[in-house]
Amino acid sequence: MSKIRTTVSHPEGYQGLPWYEIRDGKIYTTVSHPKGYQGLPWYEIRGNKIYTTVNHPDGYQGLPWFEIKGNKIYTTVSHPDGYQGLPWYEIV
Repeated sequence: MSKIRTTVSHPEGYQGLPWYEIRDGKIYTTVSHPKGYQGLPWYEIRGNKIYTTVNHPDGYQGLPWFEIKGNKIYTTVSHPDGYQGLPWYEIV
């Protein structure tokens, strides 16, 4: 099981503790996430793209919000904040 933590380029900055964990191609919040552990996956990984699920607070959006490049996660143009150019998350 991989963990995901914020990077210094995330709007909230580097937080140290992982906010998410990856299990079976789904991404779940952890107890370290600002909204806590939610129990149901917020995101789904398809290839190198990350999509919201119906469990996400904003619901399923249909377009990828994030893209995985190596062990870094970047926003896409479909993300509400748009493409930012620097990674927001790191897979550890």
